[in-house]
Amino acid sequence: MASKSKKAKKSDRPKSDAQSSSSTSSSSSWYYFLAFLPIPLLIIASQFLNATVSSPQSDHGTGSMFDLIATRYDFINRALALNLDMSWRHRLVKEVVGAEGEIFTNNENGETIRILDLATGTADVAILLGKAAARYKSTSSSSAVLGLDPSQNMLNVGITKVEQADLSNIVSLKLGDARKLDSLDDNTIHAATMSFGIRNVPEKEMALCEIHRVLKKDSSPTIESKLAIMEFSEPGPDTGIMGSLARLFIRHLVPAVGAMLSGHPKEYMHLQKSIKEFPSPPEFVALMEGIKCPIKGGVDGEEWEIDTFGSFRVKEVVNLNFGSVQIYVATPILKKHVIE
Repeated sequence: MASKSKKAKKSDRPKSDAQSSSSTSSSSSWYYFLAFLPIPLLIIASQFLNATVSSPQSDHGTGSMFDLIATRYDFINRALALNLDMSWRHRLVKEVVGAEGEIFTNNENGETIRILDLATGTADVAILLGKAAARYKSTSSSSAVLGLDPSQNMLNVGITKVEQADLSNIVSLKLGDARKLDSLDDNTIHAATMSFGIRNVPEKEMALCEIHRVLKKDSSPTIESKLAIMEFSEPGPDTGIMGSLARLFIRHLVPAVGAMLSGHPKEYMHLQKSIKEFPSPPEFVALMEGIKCPIKGGVDGEEWEIDTFGSFRVKEVVNLNFGSVQIYVATPILKKHVIE
């Protein structure tokens, strides 16, 4: 007698592909929800900080603000930039020294190539410049890279990093303000860099004119003196959805996360506000090219005429990180006043 087949229990039946897919989709939705949950919370925190915390005084270029956050500055930088900031600095250095170290290898006169890193902070860029100098030229010559910063605490961190990199014979760090480079003679610097510092200088024209003064205006045919400034800006409306996300990140996540990681909310609210107030790339290019720096003296005993003034020619603007970071590459030039 044939036995009756037993009905499979409902719980024993295998799930259909549709049921399995539905379950996986539901689980993934929760993961996405949990992943993005902190974002609105950070936006709320940012708005609260913006309403209740004032920025530092206008003369934040003195360095006192950065003295407070120096020991955690590198860690917070990496966190806020999602560890991309060093790639930006590598690109800045490449723009200055050349893809194959041309600023060193094209040195037909054998002179010491002097590079100035302003707002050097904890010396990230100065160290990269020092490594380039060590790679392309003899390390037996005098220091080629000078890093200046108005914050002694930031420099203390940088000095330790320079020593650890074994670059003390090439890189030197000193207190200094971009607006007053009294320790440097005219026409003695082959290249100057400034990363995320010009935004903190109230008198930007004064700083640019001091940089113009110390840069060599008698560049050889093979070595052209350069200024490379890297700075944040809020991405414009033409940068697409990724630019909009970067703008959201700068306005809300940067100050909130920076405040929490550093314990100094005022300083990181300043970061967001200073980026928002910084000129757009076309405006900053116009500032650099429209500046009129007073000129004194000349080169090789030849006096410049009294109607000459200094300015910059911006040769390239490199856009990075969906339009939130720019590198302005310029050369110092001399112009004549137009008298009608």
